[in-house]
Amino acid sequence: MLKVESVIGFEERPSYQDKGEPQFALNARRGGLVHGTTVATNNGWRLVEDLQPGDLVRTLDSGFKRISRVATDCIVVPSDEASPENLPIRIPSHAAYNGRPVWIMPEQGVALDHTKLNHDPISLPVSMPIVPARLLSGTFRIISDTPSSYFDISTLFFDKDEVIYIEGGLRAFCPSGRFGMGSMSGTKSYTVAAGEAAAELVYQTAKHGDISALANSLGALPAPIMEHPIMPMRPVRGARRPGRPGRPVAMI
Repeated sequence: MLKVESVIGFEERPSYQDKGEPQFALNARRGGLVHGTTVATNNGWRLVEDLQPGDLVRTLDSGFKRISRVATDCIVVPSDEASPENLPIRIPSHAAYNGRPVWIMPEQGVALDHTKLNHDPISLPVSMPIVPARLLSGTFRIISDTPSSYFDISTLFFDKDEVIYIEGGLRAFCPSGRFGMGSMSGTKSYTVAAGEAAAELVYQTAKHGDISALANSLGALPAPIMEHPIMPMRPVRGARRPGRPGRPVAMI
């Protein structure tokens, strides 16, 4: 599969035309991360197309978790496609905490921080509901568009439902099962909003005008994060701490 190094400069690729099956492309278009998108891992930010099963990815609630499976698909967008339900969304540079545009598939779940909207009564009693990315079109300068007529996506799967950090501090939902099939038994840990409930959440997010409900500034930090915290060790009694002035050890 062709690997795109940047989401900024997609090109037309007529050679993909024979590989694009409309029904296959329509199913794959539901979710996944566009190639060129970076994901937070234990080794810092890495392109999603470079990730493999077994790699450790930073999750919202479970620390670092290993990828159990990666599915890669080629997406074909017809030239006359204009429906927002079938088009990715484009998050312009600096609309969140991103220094360049970020593309997200229309049915890719995006986590919203409900606690940032506590000034507005919302019916969902959860702190991190998931909404389809397509509903964000029109908020924070986000629009429905397409990076190219042909492009690739990768979908990451874990042993249970996870929310991972992608560039810009955005939080992407990764279900344990295939898109459209629900989560595997006993693995559901997030609420995926739909219909009017999802539309109301997005409306309240836009009304509140706080980008932190959509993206986390700490989640956008470029530095790698250690899997385990580094705890300072206390020197044994009577020993000098290296590099620190003090009395020499008394000889007995």
